[in-house]
Amino acid sequence: MKTRDSSFSKLESFSRLFLAQLVLFFLLLINLVPLPVPVLGSLNPAFVLMGVYYWAVYRPTLLPPLLCFGAGLLMDILSGGPLGINALVFVAVQWIVRSQRRFLMGQPYLVMWFIFAPVALGAGLTQWFLAGLSVMRWSAPLPGLIDALAGFFLFPFISLLLIAVHRALPGGAKTMV
Repeated sequence: MKTRDSSFSKLESFSRLFLAQLVLFFLLLINLVPLPVPVLGSLNPAFVLMGVYYWAVYRPTLLPPLLCFGAGLLMDILSGGPLGINALVFVAVQWIVRSQRRFLMGQPYLVMWFIFAPVALGAGLTQWFLAGLSVMRWSAPLPGLIDALAGFFLFPFISLLLIAVHRALPGGAKTMV
């Protein structure tokens, strides 16, 4: 009977850990649909980037570089963009943010949110530059900057989802800031 409870507990822990990747996949899907906004036309905030950033700080083992690469590659394939750009950007963001994890873990949420702004801006500019480099023609960077700004303002809402998932994970309540 005890091994059955232990097996169930392991299965429950695994399924909860899988939930983080499932949420990242959900963010990837909504990232593929531009948000219609009056006057501006449409926005495409980097929802996946928000997930990569959040998990790189709070649960980096749930989102290893290979998974970031795979998510970016899948996003490139599904969006029809040049292959490898999102993969490279997601891995770079995960690596950079993870290297600053100790600092970020000790910060209040507001600081964490404001640090997301240069991360989103840097990621957006890198994507813009690499996409232009792939065809040797650069479009105006303003739409990408507006998308980064929209991502900054939407980050608190997406992070509510990520925080809820984090708390559902094994040991999630005690690893929160």
